[in-house]
Amino acid sequence: MKRMLLVLGVVLLPASPAAAVDRQAIDEAVDRGVAALKRLQRPDGTWQHVEIGATALAGLTLLECGVDKDDPAVKSAAKAIRDAGLNTMHTYSLSLAILFLDKLDFVSDTPLIESMIVRLLAGQYATGGWSYHCPTLAADEVRRIQAEMNPNRLLRSGRDLSELPAKGKRGVKDLPKEVQAQLNAVARVGGIVRPAGQHGSDNSNTQFATLALWVGRRYGVPTQQALLKVDHHFRTSQNPDGGWGYTTLPGVIEMSTAPMTCAGVLGLACGNGAKFDLKKAKSDKPGKVDISKDASLTSGLAVLATAVGKPLGWAGNGNRPAAIPPVTGRGYYFLWSLERVCVTLNLETLAKKDWYNWGAEVLLANQKPAGTWEGEYADSGADTCFALLFLKKVNLARDLSSSIGGLKDAGKVLRAGGVGGDGLKEEPDKPLKPAGIGSEKDEGGSSPSRPSTGAETVRRPATDTPRPGTQTKPAERTPGTPSNRLGDELVRSRGQERANLLEKLRESKGVQYTEALLAAIPRLDADGRREARYALAKRFTRMTETTLRNYLKDEDVEVRRAAALASAARGSRVLVPDLIRLLSDSEATVQKAAHAALVDMTGKDFGPKAEANAAQRKAAIAAWLRWWKENSRE
Repeated sequence: MKRMLLVLGVVLLPASPAAAVDRQAIDEAVDRGVAALKRLQRPDGTWQHVEIGATALAGLTLLECGVDKDDPAVKSAAKAIRDAGLNTMHTYSLSLAILFLDKLDFVSDTPLIESMIVRLLAGQYATGGWSYHCPTLAADEVRRIQAEMNPNRLLRSGRDLSELPAKGKRGVKDLPKEVQAQLNAVARVGGIVRPAGQHGSDNSNTQFATLALWVGRRYGVPTQQALLKVDHHFRTSQNPDGGWGYTTLPGVIEMSTAPMTCAGVLGLACGNGAKFDLKKAKSDKPGKVDISKDASLTSGLAVLATAVGKPLGWAGNGNRPAAIPPVTGRGYYFLWSLERVCVTLNLETLAKKDWYNWGAEVLLANQKPAGTWEGEYADSGADTCFALLFLKKVNLARDLSSSIGGLKDAGKVLRAGGVGGDGLKEEPDKPLKPAGIGSEKDEGGSSPSRPSTGAETVRRPATDTPRPGTQTKPAERTPGTPSNRLGDELVRSRGQERANLLEKLRESKGVQYTEALLAAIPRLDADGRREARYALAKRFTRMTETTLRNYLKDEDVEVRRAAALASAARGSRVLVPDLIRLLSDSEATVQKAAHAALVDMTGKDFGPKAEANAAQRKAAIAAWLRWWKENSRE
């Protein structure tokens, strides 16, 4: 089985730098990006997204790019965030709003920031991570915060916000008694307990919450114990290859990816910072925490280095070099994740590779004529934000950088490859790996190389399925059926209710649960669609190889896509020819899933690349067929 991230040594020798990207070219790209980001702002001050987090990210980006806090774009964004902030329970939104309001630095926002930090603490799982939602505020608490934020209020027995100690010097005693009581209640609960089999936390939400809690320390909220739980979460969920996947479930190893490995390294760095805080509370001269001795962190950095390329020495102006790849999917999210880690840890190079100039070349080559960057998160402006924050080398945790040290660039050059190319391509959602790939049993109790039981038929007999590419729309579904009622319920659900329902749809036996997921997926938002697709692929890992082969020919795009990913999770090499055929599927998402499955199962990559033309795609398919002919078992 291919390892997406391969560790061959510890990162860290000084690189002989290639010619750097011209500073003026970077500044001009930033100016064009800022102008483009402002154009994406809507009249109500928000950026297009169902949650306010996209607006907080855009506002933070404008501030970090030097836009004044009195600029109309920033002021209208701030109003929208304040209006939404009391009612949001979305983990990403809470985290990004904290980062934005902290950077904006208005003392009147202090009560809202304190409240958001407490909500994040209440949303932490007992195992240390976060999922998409946190608890909401009670109505009386909303009224209290609104009153305290009102600059015209009569103080009487309330706090005078202007008299608070400077950020970074506040303690619990500076918090209102209501917040102190809430913190005590959160501590007594000890975190959300994930019901058996439930999706639980994910490392993307977790890294944003971690950053926000690090900032939360400055407001006197004691977040150190929560950060130590984050530290434990990442240490106990690190993959054997040194990286991390998107989710963590007991007995399951999910493939390591570059963005989530960044999340893991950042979580460990914040954990070390929390340890420093606790040392400082006991000693006037605590000394920095030496993270060079942290084996989990350094192995995570080592594997992350395989995702980084070497700069070509392009100045950033003139014709774009053909060797610089186009960025699609979540590539910009990865680049910002990489920047956060390297800037926080004061690393100029990874494995002798100048990560900043490499990324800057990629970004300047991929900026659109309108000034934007466009991947999976283009509509909300998030990809443009990710690119701008990278180019500005923004450090969101300067006080963390100053409290940890010892990491020197003095290791071995790592082997390139693995996630290196994939980090800049759309990575299809992958199902969790069965426990112990290569061991005797998967989590369903059957050998990955042998069929399991419990096949189900979706809509039609296998003999009636059309050839891939002849039809991509799903079959019509009858309103009012149990599957459609479940699908409607999933679309309407939010927070813990959605998590519980997804668990039911993922784990229960019966075709109606598969049908419910298929009915809901097209109508869910991006986050819900990703979770539902994961659940569908996970369901399919229990199917027999015969059933999976039929699903790979199904007329529904989502069925073919999920079946391809489930084939990889099961390690079903007998399905390699079927997956090769899907490389010519009419739907790009199915092609990408089939390609990812083939690479994962075989350890080979004959393409095609996402941007391949028809001739290149045909050549790649021919290469796969030749390899299979030479390597298939009789």
